[in-house]
Amino acid sequence: MRAAARQVLDEAARLDPPLVLDYLALVDPSDFTEIGDDFTGEAVLAVAARVGTTRLIDNIPLTFGTFGAAS
Repeated sequence: MRAAARQVLDEAARLDPPLVLDYLALVDPSDFTEIGDDFTGEAVLAVAARVGTTRLIDNIPLTFGTFGAAS
């Protein structure tokens, strides 16, 4: 997930005006600590970047490893 998001942001950095990344973090929503690649459960992808003089901040909730899991 991080790699895919980073690829999109790297492409946006080549635009005019360029997107300048402040941070990209994949975190546990309960305490906002970084999570590992093997994490399962709820997570938040948080991004902050600048385009010109405008700072953009956004996040999206994600769920990892629960699709098709047996009950």
